[in-house]
Amino acid sequence: MDDKVTEKERYEIIHKMSRRVASVDKYCVVSVSNKAFEEYFGHIVDTLLEVVAPQDKERLINFIDNYDGTAKSGMFKFINARGEERYNHLFVYQQHGAGNEHMRDIELVDVESIEETNKSLRDDVTKHKMLLGLDREYTFTYNRDNNIFSMYRYDVDSRDIIYKADIDDWKKRMLSEGYIEKSDKEMFTNFISEVRSYTQTFSTKFKTSMRTYNKVMETLRFIGTVMTKSDGGKIVVGRVIPEADNRSYNQISDMIEELQFDSLTHVYNKKTITAYAEKCLKEEKNNRVTIAILDVNHFKKVNDVYGHMYGDKILARVGRKLKEVVGEDGVVGRIGGDEFIIVFNGINDEHALRGMLRAIRTQIKWEFVDDFEDLTITCSIGASYSPNNGTEYEELFKKADYCLYVLYIAKEKGRDRYVFFRDDLHKESYENSLNVKDKNVNDGREMKELRFLSGIMEEFAQDRRKAVDELLHHMYDSFKLDSINLYWGHNLSRTYYIGVELGGSMNAGYVNTEEFRKLLGGKNHVAVGFVGRQTDIAPEFGMAMREKRVFSTVQCIVGTQNNVKGIFTIDRCKESSQWAEYEIEMAVVAASLINIIAESENN
Repeated sequence: MDDKVTEKERYEIIHKMSRRVASVDKYCVVSVSNKAFEEYFGHIVDTLLEVVAPQDKERLINFIDNYDGTAKSGMFKFINARGEERYNHLFVYQQHGAGNEHMRDIELVDVESIEETNKSLRDDVTKHKMLLGLDREYTFTYNRDNNIFSMYRYDVDSRDIIYKADIDDWKKRMLSEGYIEKSDKEMFTNFISEVRSYTQTFSTKFKTSMRTYNKVMETLRFIGTVMTKSDGGKIVVGRVIPEADNRSYNQISDMIEELQFDSLTHVYNKKTITAYAEKCLKEEKNNRVTIAILDVNHFKKVNDVYGHMYGDKILARVGRKLKEVVGEDGVVGRIGGDEFIIVFNGINDEHALRGMLRAIRTQIKWEFVDDFEDLTITCSIGASYSPNNGTEYEELFKKADYCLYVLYIAKEKGRDRYVFFRDDLHKESYENSLNVKDKNVNDGREMKELRFLSGIMEEFAQDRRKAVDELLHHMYDSFKLDSINLYWGHNLSRTYYIGVELGGSMNAGYVNTEEFRKLLGGKNHVAVGFVGRQTDIAPEFGMAMREKRVFSTVQCIVGTQNNVKGIFTIDRCKESSQWAEYEIEMAVVAASLINIIAESENN
């Protein structure tokens, strides 16, 4: 705004703006603000200090006081009309007035609302990428909320509904009226199960006449995936591809490729990179296959200070840089959170391999050198290779993972480094670390998780629900879980879940059985690495786990055994595995925090 504009004119201009703008002095006192600004906070704001989050107050004072007249911005948490702490970009455009009475023109942009809008747009893009722009194509959707299965036919400019019905009714009709080839009825039944269980990605083919209304049998392939909407809900979307179509092979390949990539970073997802590594180890026994696990240092601080949206941008840039540096020498994937994996196939010269890892470290560091004043983004890398360190993927992964967290034991000296697994240095401690009952093992991963938990406890004091939500999502990614569930109330009905939705009953009635209480052994939790071994001890519990397809689980009572408010579970559904002590402890902490929230809301 021009200094020649009078304060009255300035007031009128500001009030006409749709953006959230105001004028403040060096002490953060608001002299003028517009309607959008006031509506955001729910009242007329006298000073920014009354609406900024307490932890950002001092930083905001310094930011405004030290303004030198040039445009700049900063990220701060402000408390909106609903009492929510929201990340906002605060832009200072210019100052006006004379002497010590300079006023600053500011604008607030709620970055979390932008993120929410972007998520909604991404939903639309993802959905339409699957369903639109199709030439005489057939697609399907399934929504578990209403149990409706729909099948559509797309032409150039039209969409026809072929079927839209309750999935159970549709299944009965297809089977009873001969729409499915007798020899393929089992495949069709499996397809229905995958759709209903929200299997993340699937590809199934069977012979059917559903496209021709029971006139001609043809082999159709159904390819689908689960799409998460911005409101947190999920639906299944997919394509129907005739095997006889000359284009089908390419279409299937394109579709499968579409389902192989991590949507945020555009590198391979965990499932795909794992399959690739296993394939290399099986087929390239004469070549060295190297597994390198990369962890982004200080990433939690980025999320805490700048927000998760900015953190997502950092991860996307890391993915791009990794693909750029690795090139054709390897394949990059993301395995969860801030962890990436690189599979090098055929770099047999160790000197060349070490040079590649040094290049990755250097390029990641330089990628973000100008982004932060008080923070340096670097990476730590743990690596192992065949055949020296093993010939199976799981063993190589564990040894690379162990090397990565050896770096965390070294704390600051361990950052921005890489470590190769060496028998003479690591074998004994690695083998000891496999025994999760040995509490004397100085496990680097445990140290990292404990540091994370410490930060969560601090955040819990400020925003309980946000802290618990962050903890649960971290556990899901870091522990490589398949599902997290909360069963609540008198009937212990499932009220919350992350990951795959388990099958079977939607409640946890087994908790109230005498056999399950014996399994608890007087504690408020039980960790079962191999569920099948517990069926003779707690039959209803074992049966429930089989129905839910759970192989390993930690079950934590929320409340006490005499007053069970709920049951909190973390689950692995793909393979049985023993639980580490820190995994169990963090699950117990999560259940305790949920209990604190419940008690505070009931009082």
